[in-house]
Amino acid sequence: MRKDSIMQMTTGPRADASLLRQTLRFAAVAALLGGLLGLAPLGLGVVRGAEITHLRVSSGAVGATQRISLEINKSLIVDLPANVGEVIVSQPSVAGAMMRSKSRAIIQGVGAGDTNIFFLDTAGRTISVLDIEIFQPRSDVGSALEASLARIIPGSAIRVESVTLNGATNRVVLSGTVNSQDDERRAIAIATQFAGDPENVASVINIAGAQQVMLQVTIAEVNREAVKQLGINLNGTATIGPVTLGLQNNPALGGASNVITTNGGSAGVVVPGFSLTATLRALERRSALRTLAEPNLTAISGQEAEFLAGGEFPVPTEIGDNGQITYTFKEFGVRLKFTPTVKSNGIIGLVVDTKVSEPTTEGGFAVGGITIPATKQREARTSVELAAGQTLAIAGLIQDSVRQQINKLPGLGDIPILGALFRSRDFIRAQTELVVLVTPYLAFPGAAPALPTDGMVIAGDAEAIFLGHMEKMYGVGPGGMRGSYGGSVGFVLD
Repeated sequence: MRKDSIMQMTTGPRADASLLRQTLRFAAVAALLGGLLGLAPLGLGVVRGAEITHLRVSSGAVGATQRISLEINKSLIVDLPANVGEVIVSQPSVAGAMMRSKSRAIIQGVGAGDTNIFFLDTAGRTISVLDIEIFQPRSDVGSALEASLARIIPGSAIRVESVTLNGATNRVVLSGTVNSQDDERRAIAIATQFAGDPENVASVINIAGAQQVMLQVTIAEVNREAVKQLGINLNGTATIGPVTLGLQNNPALGGASNVITTNGGSAGVVVPGFSLTATLRALERRSALRTLAEPNLTAISGQEAEFLAGGEFPVPTEIGDNGQITYTFKEFGVRLKFTPTVKSNGIIGLVVDTKVSEPTTEGGFAVGGITIPATKQREARTSVELAAGQTLAIAGLIQDSVRQQINKLPGLGDIPILGALFRSRDFIRAQTELVVLVTPYLAFPGAAPALPTDGMVIAGDAEAIFLGHMEKMYGVGPGGMRGSYGGSVGFVLD
């Protein structure tokens, strides 16, 4: 037996090699298991405490620092290589440490934040240091909301970060990209249903598509008006013996057209005992009005923009006892206000409010020696949806109005033919055609366009005095004017 033992010992080199291979194999397996469990050798690296419940610090890691992430309200068992004499927790409100034995501690996540824990022996030497991050776990609401947004809003890439406070209140943070402002609003509205309140939703979503919209509004109006007036005033007296008879027939004019005319002529007959004076008043007036306003305005999707080209004029509103007049300023000109919304399908939603107004004497009146003008305005306010570059008529008007008024002397004014001497006729006809067009465009920055003032140069004194020119004229001669129009151009007469 002894001989056999000696013989086995004599084969030592082969046995040592086999033992070395087994040792290396066990070491490799141990290292692999340590990597899977998140344990860093010698106390280095980061340990995800949310994935493990037990941490063993080896004797070779004495005095080293471990980084640990631990979920709030979770615990971690830590086995130390030496007996602990003192434990120091920097932030007890973040994490707590409880010693179950001299070499085993239990770490508890109390509140979200970062802290560190020192384990010292009885001599005050450092056994181990744990840098701990206590984090709030992502709730199931975040995963469900992210899946819902990806399904409901195609083309979006929205990430959801969600935490639950006090076990009931969900706080949601939305990030990522969407194609339009409309998609962002929809995402926030959906997240609000999960969070319970708009204050619990924060959005840092980026808009990937074009978000600037230029709106072109065209307001075109043609107005024609015709006024005709005809009336005869008769004044006469007749004396028969001691009796004197008189006639006064002055039919009123201007009741329909609000126009008072002084045009006309008069004739009279005077014979002994009889006199007659006839005054003819007649007027024919034609007027035409053409209005074309094309305001343009650019705004970011979802933001309101406003444009005004005009001014204000004073309107008397009150006359005091001391004769002092109080004025209120009233706006006139071209105003455009709109709010665009670019949708994910390329459609542009518009909330448009446009108005063109101007002072006019029609409908105005005079009081106390002051003429108060009226205001004529064309206004449209609506909500529409259009693709970029499309034009839509949002408002239009075709109006043909006729007003006629006849004033006469009862009885005599009803006589055929001769009754015209005792009547006055006031006639007005007005025709109006109005259309309001809107055209949205997606706006991108580019080169500066030509300005309206680029081709205008004020004429010099000599040209203004001797030739009556207000602007300089270039290239006049056999070759024509430079920059002249080509084609059928000229004037249009109504």
